[in-house]
Amino acid sequence: MPDLKNIRIIFSDIDGTLLPFEGKDMTATVRLIGELIRRDYTFVLCTGRGTGNIPRILMEIPGLRYVITANGALVTDLARSEVIYRNTVPRDLARRLTRFLRGYRGIVFSYRCGRHFLDMPAGSPLPEVDSPSLRDWMHTAKTIPFEDYLAEPESEFVDKVGFATFDLEAREAVMRDFPAQPFASELAPTTSGTWNVEFNAAGTSKGNAAHFLLDRLGLTPANMLAAGDNINDIPMLQLAAVSLAPANAAPETLAAASVRVADAGEDGVENFLKQLL
Repeated sequence: MPDLKNIRIIFSDIDGTLLPFEGKDMTATVRLIGELIRRDYTFVLCTGRGTGNIPRILMEIPGLRYVITANGALVTDLARSEVIYRNTVPRDLARRLTRFLRGYRGIVFSYRCGRHFLDMPAGSPLPEVDSPSLRDWMHTAKTIPFEDYLAEPESEFVDKVGFATFDLEAREAVMRDFPAQPFASELAPTTSGTWNVEFNAAGTSKGNAAHFLLDRLGLTPANMLAAGDNINDIPMLQLAAVSLAPANAAPETLAAASVRVADAGEDGVENFLKQLL
């Protein structure tokens, strides 16, 4: 059993970690996070999502102050409604990356100002998928050709750019061909699921964002517990004194964690966190 006496801050991924991908009543999760906050733990949601598509029931937990979004591109202070850390993708780089990704069978997407966008003409039919959460993700996005999206003033910088595909060969081709691109060194590729590849500005990770917040709060990795299930969580897990991965996590993520807990569908992370109470 890891020593938890020095833990003062908890960084947790959402999808596949704190919550299973489908169909969970979040009442107990909200209650647990609220109680940890009342016991003077700082709880930080850390996600590939934008602030605009984190479940509102989580964002409205009393005392929840900080969220890390877009794989670590942004840290937002909810109490001040202010982004306090930012490492985002410049417009021209996003354009070059979009042109590259359009050469493969899939959909280019991007996040900006907490919302997500698909590189498709408005009103285009969306692919049929089996996963309700992925279907919801696509149907809540704005569809817009990225020539128009990236020309908008708000796109001087974007949070991240990604490639969504349900064709495994296309995904592998993107990952194989990307390192040879002339702009590859300016980006940090990662993934939050087997259906995507995501690209942040170089130096972006949940680990670097967590390190920024530790410094701001006068804490160290010795005070940190982190939980995650996918490749984009590994830098955060490697930083923390105590790191959790649920049984459903990617093999690389399980290897990076100091503690393996039960599947997200069995509330493995939540049940471990109850020890802090």
